[in-house]
Amino acid sequence: MSKMIYLVRHGEYNNPHNILPERLPVELSEVGIKQAEKLREYFRNKNISKIYSSPVLRCKQTAEIIGENTINISYDLRLAETFSAYQGMWYEDQQNWKDFFLHRRELGGESFKDIQKRMISFFNEIALKENRDIIICSHGDPLWCLYLGILNKSLTNEIEEPGEHGNPEYLKKCSIRPLKIESNIITVLPMLHQEDL
Repeated sequence: MSKMIYLVRHGEYNNPHNILPERLPVELSEVGIKQAEKLREYFRNKNISKIYSSPVLRCKQTAEIIGENTINISYDLRLAETFSAYQGMWYEDQQNWKDFFLHRRELGGESFKDIQKRMISFFNEIALKENRDIIICSHGDPLWCLYLGILNKSLTNEIEEPGEHGNPEYLKKCSIRPLKIESNIITVLPMLHQEDL
């Protein structure tokens, strides 16, 4: 018997001041709402039994649009965005992103290993034990760390930004990375972007 786990990143969000939002309650933009509605149509006939979501607002909104009051949603802090002392700062304040990554641990932020540990914990304790198809709605870096953990690939160097710029494997906003689980073997299927839906 096989099941599907769909890794979903939240939609575009309002960020007029170009801050690093992290866990701040920024809302989906009009574009993000339309992206999530497109996901809802994609999942409508997929027999999803449950959505697990980050409790951060943009993920909650994305999950609620997909679920359309018909799919149960459960929120788990392990799926949240990166915890960072730089939350709320303007991108322009960071002249050097390597400086941001070098100092975030001493200022109270998470490392990629910290993020991967909590994401893998959720995946092993909750997601893999589900018997039916589910959605996991989270954020770019946490989903990237989970993906690398599933593939047993090494994490990005701590002083590098893993972000979506120039990385074709990094999940774009409101895109899907399907995982097929059969006989405890995980197969990563091709990503589905907005233009594919």
